[in-house]
Amino acid sequence: MEVIKEGVIQYRLHVTSQALPATLAIAELEACRARLFAHGLIGQDPKRYDGLGYGNVSVRAVLEDNPNAFLITGSQTGCLSQLKRQDYALVTACDPQANELFALGEIAPSSEAMTHAVIYQILPQIQAIIHVHSEYLWQNAQQLMLPCTAVNIPYGTPQMAAAVQSIVLAQGVPQGILAMLGHTDGIVTWGATLVEAEQQLIQSLIF
Repeated sequence: MEVIKEGVIQYRLHVTSQALPATLAIAELEACRARLFAHGLIGQDPKRYDGLGYGNVSVRAVLEDNPNAFLITGSQTGCLSQLKRQDYALVTACDPQANELFALGEIAPSSEAMTHAVIYQILPQIQAIIHVHSEYLWQNAQQLMLPCTAVNIPYGTPQMAAAVQSIVLAQGVPQGILAMLGHTDGIVTWGATLVEAEQQLIQSLIF
């Protein structure tokens, strides 16, 4: 099996370089990300994942003409304890089958943006998605009965998008969690609000 380098964008990305619209608020998203960073669920460690940053958070953007647009942390921002507006990107369209993603901002969106996009497309009531790295949850996913993508499916690919789509459709609820067995320590939660997505993660970590 081909080895996919962690943290590297796998999809075809089209970015319009410009400042994010002033109407897009980042305060709540940034507060959530800061908490996850403080717990090591988002970050960067020279001893893990080839030293690349890991983890990302997103919220659906309030755009009248684009219900599936979402705001997401930028690629390789895991090393930063705090993010500024220019460290976020707005994903405006995604075609998982064609492996293409369109965005605007001053930074490329996270390498897991396609996975986020699929969940937003499937369930319109979903408003937030969190992707973290938790060694405990990942290594114990099957014992904890978490839904899992197959070990041979790499992150950020159309195959991963299809696997996530299948799990989310099967659950059919506005709050959930899954483990990416082909993406070391990768855990994804989602919710009808950012608070719900974060609570799903924290409740799963209590053992």
